[in-house]
Amino acid sequence: MKRFALQTLIAAGLLFGLGATATTGCVAPPPKSGAAQAGTGTFVTMDEVDASMNDKVTGDRYQITYEKDDLWHGAPDGALVTIVEYSDFQCPYCSRLANSLKQISEEYPDDVRVVFKQFPLPMHDRAKPASEAVLAAHAQGKGWELHDLIFENARQLSDDDLIRYAEQVGVPDMAKFKADLTGHTFGAKVDAEMEQGKKFGVGSTPSFFINGRPERGTKSPEQLKEMIEAEKVMAQALLDAGSKKSEIYARIMKAAKAERAAPERPANAAAKGKQQQQARPGKPDPAKNYAVPVDDRPAKGEAGALVTIIEYSDFECPYCRKVLPTLKQIEEKYGADVRVVFRQQPLPMHKEAGPAASAALAAHQQGKFWEMHDALFAKAETRGLNDAAYIEMAKQLGLDIDKFNADRKSPAIAELIAGDQKIAMQFGAGGTPAFFVNGRPLSGAQPFEAFDAVVSEELAKAKAYMEANKVEPEQLYEEMSKGWETEVKPPPIADHIRRDIDVSTLAGKGNLKNPKLTLVECSDFDCPYCTRGAELVKAVFEDPKYKDVTAFYFANFPLPMHKTAEAAHRAAIAAGNQGKFFEMHDLLFADRTKRTEGDFKAMAAQLGLDVDKFMTDWNSEATKQKIVDDKALCSKHGVSGTPNFFINGRSMRGAVPLQMAATAFDEELAGGFEAAAKAGDKPAEGAAKDEKAEKPAKVAKDKAEKEG
Repeated sequence: MKRFALQTLIAAGLLFGLGATATTGCVAPPPKSGAAQAGTGTFVTMDEVDASMNDKVTGDRYQITYEKDDLWHGAPDGALVTIVEYSDFQCPYCSRLANSLKQISEEYPDDVRVVFKQFPLPMHDRAKPASEAVLAAHAQGKGWELHDLIFENARQLSDDDLIRYAEQVGVPDMAKFKADLTGHTFGAKVDAEMEQGKKFGVGSTPSFFINGRPERGTKSPEQLKEMIEAEKVMAQALLDAGSKKSEIYARIMKAAKAERAAPERPANAAAKGKQQQQARPGKPDPAKNYAVPVDDRPAKGEAGALVTIIEYSDFECPYCRKVLPTLKQIEEKYGADVRVVFRQQPLPMHKEAGPAASAALAAHQQGKFWEMHDALFAKAETRGLNDAAYIEMAKQLGLDIDKFNADRKSPAIAELIAGDQKIAMQFGAGGTPAFFVNGRPLSGAQPFEAFDAVVSEELAKAKAYMEANKVEPEQLYEEMSKGWETEVKPPPIADHIRRDIDVSTLAGKGNLKNPKLTLVECSDFDCPYCTRGAELVKAVFEDPKYKDVTAFYFANFPLPMHKTAEAAHRAAIAAGNQGKFFEMHDLLFADRTKRTEGDFKAMAAQLGLDVDKFMTDWNSEATKQKIVDDKALCSKHGVSGTPNFFINGRSMRGAVPLQMAATAFDEELAGGFEAAAKAGDKPAEGAAKDEKAEKPAKVAKDKAEKEG
């Protein structure tokens, strides 16, 4: 049997906002049965237990209580670990935590209970209506179903969208749901949950409490598992002392604190920074200066300013908008001593971020960058960025519209943005907003105190340098940067292990005879990150460097959390039986709401298929078995989430933009990590190879010859 080398992945993903590690793929829960129905099972309050075991409860715990009719699920006989999350349906980090919690719930069905509390942030105008909709659906037994669907469609949350989603998940009384939504029946409930969160120090999302212990930010399933196992130790101590399992959380709450002081902001943000100056792999070290170039990018302030702040930003990123008043404070305090240089970093999750960046740079060609900058951020706050808006803004700014339109669509502007993103990756600035203050990195929408501390430090250093080296102010940044770090070494985008996998049964396209790059993707048609994975594949076949040397294979890996995914995969397989797999693949990714049998028939007809044969194949046991076989193939090689790519046998997890994946592509075209290690006269880190693995180009050629 001809085989193709593949790996287990540890790939570097993009980092978004506040320096949080971004999830770039959907995570599949391991197959388990018996998960509790939403909100069913044993429920004990802290008023029903005594304080005799308070001494068994250790650590800072807070009374994060919930009611029996709140939105919760899991551990029907009582939980060893209860996780109460405060979340916002328009917060991308909340969606990632929701995915992690879903996996955890499947993995610990009898021990972990998850409680969902509403915490819509003011910057997200549709978050509160979404919260009210979920509570309205929950009142009719469909809260978690709507919760999942809203997170999957967080960019489309109009009232009409919410009503459509409610119909899709089967809310039984739609008239009541609509009345509850439009009448804001659950608005007070949302407000009450927010007030509870604020009482215990919640100010951002996602925030959660695990057995009453506070945590912030998104976490991976692995991180949550570590926390859960630690909490189970304390829970066991309570069991050993005579507590019933159903009483565990009630007893923890009995011993917990009834209030929490607001988290203190350090008076000396620099001191705080020094406590946290341990650089993560692939990220810049806060204690070092990095030679990020200024070039001819838009700048506000004098060229001779002693402190240069280089900002990487995205016009659709809410945190980039949030930090604007802080930057204004810095400009007002330091005046001519500070200049701000703006570089573009439109993130793939933001559909209009790229076009907005192009509009800003086109305005820059006519001397109106900062005016367009302000207008774009203002428009983004109302989710109003679109092509018509860019033209209207240009008119309001008095720009030459013909020139503006020509510039924003020009290759030169595209090259500027690509150049900014390339330099961002060079210095580990994968998320937004990201700042370099005279080369010193600051990540996220930091408070004024944090910026002020770094600016004041760098200002003093700049004055000392200028005096000691007799440098003119206009040459200061360039001269100082000559002694700074020139890159942040990233972790490999694809790991250094080649594994063996059979591709003979997978749908393939591209150069299947003699490829230099062979890509295999384990994917799920209902996973939003897989949509981005499909965009990566499309970009590969549009790029002159890769399109003629690449073979691509698709493995079906529908996740249990996506209820309509398997039906979509059966549609693709059935279309593939008539030679139209990838045409159906594109239609399925184009609209994830079209998942009924009628939708699949319409797609088949659109593609000119024999619809009767298509439906026979769609319903066949052979098609269902094909999915089982593909999933087994992927799982065998360590795949648990989607998308998971394999590049000439090297695993790359998650959806990343082409400019990131290109580092692995180019390395493979140059001989692979083995050649790179040999050139460096050292073994490749983590290098391993399955003894049975064959060269990917040979495997593809053998398959093509077999099929031909």
